[in-house]
Amino acid sequence: MPSKKTPAKIPNRSDFIRAQPATLTPADVVAKGKAQGLKFGRSLVYMVRGAATAKKGVAKKAITTTSAAPKTEAAKPTVTPAKTKSKADFVRAYSSLSPKEVVEKGKAEGVKFDARYVYRVRAMDKTARKAKRAASKMSTTTAVNGVASSDTPAVRPSSSAENLLRAVAAELGLGRAVEILQGERARVRGLMGE
Repeated sequence: MPSKKTPAKIPNRSDFIRAQPATLTPADVVAKGKAQGLKFGRSLVYMVRGAATAKKGVAKKAITTTSAAPKTEAAKPTVTPAKTKSKADFVRAYSSLSPKEVVEKGKAEGVKFDARYVYRVRAMDKTARKAKRAASKMSTTTAVNGVASSDTPAVRPSSSAENLLRAVAAELGLGRAVEILQGERARVRGLMGE
């Protein structure tokens, strides 16, 4: 009776990635996997390595908390390190530098992030500044006895429909936009039977 050959076991992609040295770039790991017949992208490499790093951090924390040495009276008091800045604060501190230079400076000081993170922090700060400016503009309406003065129109938030109407008026020209609006008003009145 002929013996059945067992097919070669295909290695698990995650196990393959974990077996690769951490010094290999994700692109190199993908290329190495492709050479062995495994198909996966760089995103899987990042996910597997990130999960492994997180597990190591949790395990290391558990070991240090359970194996704490008993305190003795002669033990020196521990010095708490100065409060470390967050990555975002680090990026904000170097706002005049290019993202690439900020990343290099971070690497030199042991803070790890990439250029996309720098762009993201700066974009969020820019959005926050715009929102703050808009809020301050709304609160600067002058009022006399609780009524807005006639020389300064009351500032009120505009809806997206109003913004769209303004954009159309700017694109078509105010005269043409008014003609279209009047035509639509007449059409609606005709439908309503007025």
